Amino acid sequence: MILLIFFLKVEVKPAGVIALRALPQSKMRNALDYIPPSTLIGAIAYPLFHLMGERRETLIEGKNQKSAADKLRNLFLWVTTKMTGKPKIYGSILKINRLHRGNVESAVTSFPFAVMYGNINYSLSIVYLLKEEAISNSPYTLKDFKRAAWGISRLGSRESVVSVENVESGRAEVHEMEEAKTSYAFPFSGKEVEGKGALRAVFDWRKGIGSYSDVPLIVMFYPEEEVIVRGKLKVVTLDGEEVVL
Repeated sequence: MILLIFFLKVEVKPAGVIALRALPQSKMRNALDYIPPSTLIGAIAYPLFHLMGERRETLIEGKNQKSAADKLRNLFLWVTTKMTGKPKIYGSILKINRLHRGNVESAVTSFPFAVMYGNINYSLSIVYLLKEEAISNSPYTLKDFKRAAWGISRLGSRESVVSVENVESGRAEVHEMEEAKTSYAFPFSGKEVEGKGALRAVFDWRKGIGSYSDVPLIVMFYPEEEVIVRGKLKVVTLDGEEVVL
């Protein structure tokens, strides 16, 4: 069976730094070098909420807090990205002021982040596959999502400033295939991969966004170049590029 879905393909130029916190964590801050799907949903959620005049970034349920983007996750069928180049993690040592038992004290902390500037002209491509029926039952329209895609200004932390260079939209077919070539990140389980890339365990955004105390992980493969994927695949082709769900 061939499924027809609405897509957004967003071309993004990063300012040079991607500062994404790895959560949960202790005082030893960790940073992510590859962008998880939950961050991509958060990136478009922020301008999407603004269209409705909503400014909250955090939801509070009982004693727990989670990202407001969690309200939108059921509107997405799949979200992924591809990156040119390979980011590196660096850490700066910062002097800060902190409150300790009611007193202001000086302290030293680290601020790790992924750096993408250098000799390579870095860019990111983000693909959002949307559930049209779910969106028709929401306060939003497909046009709202396209407008919000142009409004993406950062990925994760405020240091991760980006500018949107182009947004394409339309409908594409989801095909069942046994082999595909892709540069986009995809879930690794049950697949054979031929080519270079990195494996990263990320929070399964389909089970929740922004509350990481008890959320299962999925292993994503982030290609460094175009790789060949084999297995029981669901694939979307956009402008000649294959995206594996």
